[in-house]
Amino acid sequence: MTNFAPHFSANRGRRTLMTAVLLAALTAGGRTSGLVQVPEAHAQTDSAVTPKMQAPPEARALSRAFAGTAKALGPSVVRIDVEAKSPKQRPQARRDLPDDVPDIFRHFFEFGGGGGGMPSPGPVHGTGSGVVIDTKGHILTNSHVVKGADDVKVTFADGRDFEGEVVGRDEETDVAVVRLQKTPTALVAARLGDSDKLEVGEFVLAVGSPLGMDQTVTAGIVSSKGKTNGRMRMSGNRVRQYIQTDAMINPGNSGGPLSNLDGEVIGINTLINTGPGGAYGFAIPINQAKRVAQALIKDGKMRYAFLGVSIVDLERLPNEARAKLGKNLPERAAVVEKVTPNGPAEKAGVRPQDVVTKIDDQAIESASDVVAYISDQPIGSQVKLTYVREGRPNTVKVTLAELSQDEQTVASVGDGRIGLALQSLTPEIAQGLGLPAETKGAVITEVAPGSRAERAGLAPEDVILKINRKPVSDSEAAVQVLKENPKGRQLLQVRRGNATRFVTIPPA
Repeated sequence: MTNFAPHFSANRGRRTLMTAVLLAALTAGGRTSGLVQVPEAHAQTDSAVTPKMQAPPEARALSRAFAGTAKALGPSVVRIDVEAKSPKQRPQARRDLPDDVPDIFRHFFEFGGGGGGMPSPGPVHGTGSGVVIDTKGHILTNSHVVKGADDVKVTFADGRDFEGEVVGRDEETDVAVVRLQKTPTALVAARLGDSDKLEVGEFVLAVGSPLGMDQTVTAGIVSSKGKTNGRMRMSGNRVRQYIQTDAMINPGNSGGPLSNLDGEVIGINTLINTGPGGAYGFAIPINQAKRVAQALIKDGKMRYAFLGVSIVDLERLPNEARAKLGKNLPERAAVVEKVTPNGPAEKAGVRPQDVVTKIDDQAIESASDVVAYISDQPIGSQVKLTYVREGRPNTVKVTLAELSQDEQTVASVGDGRIGLALQSLTPEIAQGLGLPAETKGAVITEVAPGSRAERAGLAPEDVILKINRKPVSDSEAAVQVLKENPKGRQLLQVRRGNATRFVTIPPA
């Protein structure tokens, strides 16, 4: 875990205080006065006092805006303490990731205890933040904050604490909702803003419990919008469009609000990018978090529309691969790598190597643009897909289906529960993990608690290169090899960080 050192301002100059005044005035009799001790309280004259400053009205107004926002938001921001009583329910730790990757994205929240995926004896505790979103006692936070939690305690700014329960979690967006078991009186819900109207350069405040310090407020600006990274979410199902900010955030801020100066929550803090040049925070746009929260409150889960394609960024392809796609291609677009058999896209006539340039009236410049747009569409709705095939533009209408659990993950293989969720290693994901773009394999996106894979020490972001000495080109190939002997011992060649090692999954 990256070290987060407190920032101190140090004045290295020497501070001196005049406590004695040398009087060298001659008296009429020619006598001199020696060193006279003067009380410190009287040593300072009016000329030694710093001049009174008059702050410009604009600065005063800005200061009042910061203070007013922090005061208004404080009662709605909570600390969330969780306890996992069973070691097998502990979320996968991220500490085994290589330290020499400067741009690695880490969650602010981690359960305590040892790393490496090994269960620790006794209860495991963790702390995060959250924000009250209605007067019924619903609190918005991150999924990773409450994952695996048996007990949830919510503490308010005034020191009151209440027991909570997890209403639902959506790992695809890292959004979760906690409900207070007993709704307190005078519950204040935060005002939710419109993240689509947010502009780069706007002042923002991050509020939460970083490093266990409740109700900490830091300020910054919106540095960028729509940020994505292959390492943020490798499953590829729900690549989020993050708000990037330079407001100082630390472990414990996870799930806390990012607010504009109108006191409106415009994001939920969830990630940090640390490196030699400093750190930037990333927040889930509140419009997306709000949609997920509403679904979790209503149904306990989030349902997603499904296009049925595996896609990569056009600009990430080698020149020879781009040349095979034909002419009249834009500089930036999304390329269909695979289509799901009998899925919505295949039924509409979409094929591998089609270059998607537009969906409805939305220009497509990357694979994440496709995922983000489809994520916002209702299940059963129809979208117009514009693509280039062999140099010629085409348009088809695709009716979106519902993304099923089978299409999201491969949680088990046969009757012997292995407990792996896999994703094909695309060039984008490979580069995000510091691997050559042409690397082939299957990436682990999730390890089921208590599974054989967890007992073997496998972890998310491990890249499977071979299974039982057979090379695997993608997730489908990996599943096929595992199905050959689902209950038996499996020998995996795995890449983790800069090291390649062999891992044995025990028999069922």
